[in-house]
Amino acid sequence: MSTAYISFEEQVRIPSDAFDLPGFRRWVHSDDYPERGKISFIDGEIVVDLSPEEISSHAQLKLSIHAQLWMFVRKHKLGKCYPDGVLLINEAANVSNEPDFMYCSVDSLKSGRVQAREFVADSGRFVELTGSPDLVVELVSRTSVRKDTKLLRDRYYAAGIGEYWLIDARGEEIDFKLLKRGKSGYLETNPDDDGFLRSTVLNASFLLTRAWNEILGFEYTLRELEQ
Repeated sequence: MSTAYISFEEQVRIPSDAFDLPGFRRWVHSDDYPERGKISFIDGEIVVDLSPEEISSHAQLKLSIHAQLWMFVRKHKLGKCYPDGVLLINEAANVSNEPDFMYCSVDSLKSGRVQAREFVADSGRFVELTGSPDLVVELVSRTSVRKDTKLLRDRYYAAGIGEYWLIDARGEEIDFKLLKRGKSGYLETNPDDDGFLRSTVLNASFLLTRAWNEILGFEYTLRELEQ
């Protein structure tokens, strides 16, 4: 049965043909698609989130994660990073979503395992990233718990994504899960004695911390373990 889950009290008109992936893609690229909010197609279910992002535990964290991972990837010439707002399509997993962050290795881009794609042929507008990124990051918010921790965790695994970083900074401590592929699902990576989590995809270990500044609020740091 087709379902839509809307997490904010605002009307969204979803066309009847949007409950399969081709129809959802047509809607996304039409003039009738909402101009704000995140709308995901997850294996036949449409999840609509029009809630504003919490500044400290989401927006600032997202900016820090993107900036620091982008610097790491660029420094080591590993591949390409994609920020929030890039539409990921994986037909095999039956999912369309805008992750908070994506990383694709040079090998994945060269092989075509992941590629930018036009929706309208010969338009010159590459508006979808299709295939399997090496790494996807999602930041949990009040309205995205079910989507991030259950629905996307299952679909990202089905999409063949190597690592899924799931971060929840809403509590007194940061909950950072670095999930790696197991035989039938993602498995949590155990931290070392200093709390660092090892990323096989990036071939490095990381520790996510934050410090409180009375004027600036929380400042997040993604530390790389020095070799």
